[in-house]
Parts: sequence; C-alpha cells; structure tokens
Amino acid sequence: MKKKVLKIIALIIAVALIVGVCWFANALNGNPLSKMLAEKAVVAYLAENYAHTDYYVEKLAYSFKFGNYYAHIRSEASMDTQFTLYIDMIGNVYFDTFDDVLRGAITARRLEQEYRDLTDQIFDNPSFPYPSDIGYGTLEIYPQEALDDPQVNDIPDYALVQQDLVLDQIYDIRELGRQAGHLIIYVESDTISFELAAQIMLGIRAEFDKANIPFRTMDFVLQLPLPEEGPRPDEEVRVKDFRYEDIYQENLIDRIKAAHEELDAYYAEQDAKYK
Repeated sequence: MKKKVLKIIALIIAVALIVGVCWFANALNGNPLSKMLAEKAVVAYLAENYAHTDYYVEKLAYSFKFGNYYAHIRSEASMDTQFTLYIDMIGNVYFDTFDDVLRGAITARRLEQEYRDLTDQIFDNPSFPYPSDIGYGTLEIYPQEALDDPQVNDIPDYALVQQDLVLDQIYDIRELGRQAGHLIIYVESDTISFELAAQIMLGIRAEFDKANIPFRTMDFVLQLPLPEEGPRPDEEVRVKDFRYEDIYQENLIDRIKAAHEELDAYYAEQDAKYK
C-alpha cells in the first residue's frame, strides 16, 4: 500500500514539474497555439481596418515583458508608415499604434535619427579632441499637446511642432539642425574652470562649423573624471540650452559663468519644492 501511495505522490510531483516547466516556457517564449492565433488575428485585423493598403507584417514576436504578442507593421511605399499591433494570448488585437503615424511621431523619430547620425560623425570620430562619455545631437520636436500643456515647462521656445511634419517628406536635415538642433556633451578634464569650458565650447563649435553640421543650442558639462571607486566629484561647469550664436570669443567666459549660475539657481529652486 505504501509503495502505491509513494508512486501516486511521485506521479503528482512529476506532473506538477511538467506543468511548471510548460508554464515557465509559455511565459518566456509563448506557445505555438497562441502564436497561430496571433498570426490569424493580425491578418484579419489588417483586412478589416487597413484594406486596400500595402501594409505587411515585418515581424511578429512574443514579449516576455508584457506576456503577449506584438506585430510590427510597415508599408512598402511609405517610409513613415510604421506601427505596432498588440495581441493577447487568445488572439485579440487590443492596441494599435497607427495614431503615431497620423500625429507625426514616426516622421519625427526618423528626422531625429537622421540628425543623430549626422552629429555622430563628429562625436564618434577618433580625432574628436575632447574626451566624452556622453555626446550626441537631437532635434527638439514636440507634439502640440505638450506645447499647450501649462505643466510642461522645459520645452525650448524654438521647438518644432510634431503635427506640422509632413509624412514621408524629405527634409533638409542640416536646416532642421539650424532651427532645432540640440547638442548634449559631457567632457572630462582634470581641470575645471570657466576659462577651459569656454575654450572647449569654442572648439566644439569650430568642429561642427567645419563639418557644416548646424545646431541651435548646446548642453555642455565640464566634469572631473570618474574615480576608480566612489562617485564622481561634484565640481563641474554646466550650462543648458546655450545658444549657438552666443558661442564666440568676446566675453564668452562671462556668459558661461552667468548661464552656469542661473542653472544652479534653477536646480536649487526645483530641489526646494521636494523638501
């Protein structure tokens, strides 16, 4: 009798282990049945909602993070028509990001990447003379609702409106950089001074002028190197949204110092709100 009970217990444990492994595998990778349901759901959804288009499924995959399937959809003819469908495990499409196409978000993303690629030609060049762990360029483009929101107060006055962008239009990316290009660069040095910050900022402008890569503003931080142990020392020179036209030799040190002090005061004011 005891042997029979032990066999039953062993069988229960084995079944429980198999179920557990299957459940874990399903959570990690999905399962063939759910994938088949997702594939059918995507085909039906596209036929119902986007008939007479050239949209196709670029990729269908399982998301371990969200526990569902997603399908990346693209157009053969439109480079800015890209969106995602999200499908639950029983084959229901429950979210569609096509509105991002209509609102100009995909066009904005394309233009931001084009400008980033342009500025990377400078920052990623081995001959770039300023050691930096952060250096990139972006375009300041925001949706109209963010520009209209009184709670959003950190949008620059030169920002482009996302909804004004034209789907698939080829823009002069350098001209957009002149209008709304924003550089962010952190430079490390054993010496921290406003004089050195001015020298480096002039050098960065010269590098970009030589390459004919315009920008509108620069966030610049001159900081000490990160030590082998412990946090980076606090001593630094930091300016935000420093205008291209203000980066010239005469009185530049004074302008940087004033911008640094203004930014320090702003951060202190913001910190005080949360104390």
